[in-house]
Amino acid sequence: MDIRLLKTFCAVAKLENITQAAELLNFTQPTVSAQIRTLEEHFGVQLFERIGKKIYITNAGKSLIDPSEKILKIYSETVTQFNCFSEVQYTRIGISTSYINSLLSPALLQLQTNSTTGKINVEICLNSSCVLDGINNNKYDIGIVHDFISEKYLNTVMINSEELVWVGHENVIKDRDCPQIDDCAVINFRQGCTFRILCDQFLQKRGLNSTFEYSDFEAVKNAMAEGLGIALLPRSVVENLIKENDKFYIFEEVSHLEIPLFTITRKDKYRSTTVQTLLKLLQDNKVTI
Repeated sequence: MDIRLLKTFCAVAKLENITQAAELLNFTQPTVSAQIRTLEEHFGVQLFERIGKKIYITNAGKSLIDPSEKILKIYSETVTQFNCFSEVQYTRIGISTSYINSLLSPALLQLQTNSTTGKINVEICLNSSCVLDGINNNKYDIGIVHDFISEKYLNTVMINSEELVWVGHENVIKDRDCPQIDDCAVINFRQGCTFRILCDQFLQKRGLNSTFEYSDFEAVKNAMAEGLGIALLPRSVVENLIKENDKFYIFEEVSHLEIPLFTITRKDKYRSTTVQTLLKLLQDNKVTI
């Protein structure tokens, strides 16, 4: 049954006048009369008596007023509740390192400038596997990871690849005229992450080992900045550090390593306007990442 029939009924019952009810509801008089007849046919009773040009509510009609008003109240409260859900849109993003968070910010800033984004939650995970678990468990709408994940149910798109460079505080450089990576303590990442895999590739070729190991990207960066040793970091991060403090040294030796960046989303999951726009910004490289 159409909820509007009850609304029309209550208006007619209150005003006891079809014409006035039609004006109140912004309907035509024949429309209101037709809705009342539909309601009467639905319940199989006469709700109003029509005598001359006047209408009078029947006992059956009177018994319908209270439940109709309760139903309309519940319906109104339900509509209000669901409007709140539609107005506050949540976009959940899982990222595999804190490094990604700094690269994601320009895209979020542009998204916020260009459209109504609702609320966005960014969660830093332990690794790409944790991000993938979040995607599969509907915890995240978008995943941003350093590993290429090939699954038939996923859309995996590469959005960036950045050169990795060796950097250290000038205090750890023993021979400033001819600095050598071999002479410095190496700060490495936790086992299992892409940064660690790439760093180990370089070290193994040189027969070197790590001196320090930290659990997350920010910790590695901070340890390097405090002079514990050298670290293999994305060039953009290093350049930003040098802008703040010119005491850091980039080694001339090329690592021949790059850190990739991928977005992952499920093919079978609905994409909100915010998710679609953010993915397009990242995939079209409209922001510096």
